[in-house]
Order: sequence, then C-alpha cells, then structure tokens
Amino acid sequence: MNIIAFYIISSITVLSCLSVVFSSNPVHSVLFLIFTFFNVSILFLLSNAEFLAMTLIIVYVGAVAVLFLFVVMMLNINEVLIKEGFLKYFPFGFILITIFLLELFFVFKDITLKNTSSSKMNISELLNKGNTNTESIGMFLYTDFFIVFQISGFLLLVAMIGAIVLAKNENLNIKSQKIIYQKSLDKKRVIKLK
Repeated sequence: MNIIAFYIISSITVLSCLSVVFSSNPVHSVLFLIFTFFNVSILFLLSNAEFLAMTLIIVYVGAVAVLFLFVVMMLNINEVLIKEGFLKYFPFGFILITIFLLELFFVFKDITLKNTSSSKMNISELLNKGNTNTESIGMFLYTDFFIVFQISGFLLLVAMIGAIVLAKNENLNIKSQKIIYQKSLDKKRVIKLK
C-alpha cells in the first residue's frame, strides 16, 4: 500500500511542480507551489520522517509560500508584457539551456558517485540504536555534513542580501534618516528651549 501511495503522490507532486513553472498566472503558480509543499510533506510522512514533514509545512507553507503569495498579489504584473518577453527571448534561452545541459553532461559523465556506506555515520544505524527521528537527523547533519550545512546557510544569507539589494529602489522619494548628518549637528543651534 505504501508503494502505491508513494507513486500516486509522487506523480501528483511532479504535475504540481510543472504547474508552478508553466502557469501563466503568478497567483496560481504560488498556489501550486503550496500544493507541492503539501505533497512533499506527505512523502516525508510515508518515509517515516515526521520532523521533516512538519518543518516543511510550518516553515515553507506557513511562512515562505504565504509571503510569496502576498508579494505576488501586491505586484502589478502586466501579463501581456511577460508573454511578449518570453516569446522574444525563448530561442536564445533554449540555446543557452541546451549548451548548459551538454556542459553538465560532459563534466559529470566520468565521475563516479561517492559510496555512502563509507561515511562515518549511517542514519539507519542511528534509528536502530533507539534515537528519535529528530535526533538522528541532527546528529547526521552536525557531524558528517556540518560543512555542507553551514555553506548552504551562508548561500541563503547571500541570496537574501542580494534580493534586498536588487529590490531597493533608489528612485523613490522616501524620507529616511541621515544619521551622520544628525550626529554632526550642533544641538544648541537646532533646539531652542524657552
């Protein structure tokens, strides 16, 4: 029964992922993304990874996807301009994607994957020793994969800073504090108390 449910939910997940990418309406795309997160959390539940399933629902559905939905609904997106840009740049983008995939194929065709049994810690052994699912994931992440975990956190930080820098609009006429100017003022000349 688990194998049949896995195949059904996996196919629904793949279809909802394709709907995220190919949906013409951005609001529908975000709703399909939320649906994808729910399906992936069900797959985690079928794999006895309850902690990851609940984390996915709480963090991604509860925070990130809802934030995406509000941002997309607040944007004034002209769909005609988006479709014109897509049709204009599609051939060039298709050529770049083809070249990129060919490069990846030629780079990785001779590489053999590392045998996972040679790692210091095995997650199934941790579960067999009586550890809970959350403890096993924590031990696994913070021992063998600690550097990878830290690098991914650093990449997310850089991506967040990049998004803030790109979204900042200098042309807006927003009043803001100029702290250096405020610190350099002589308070006796500015404030007059009687």
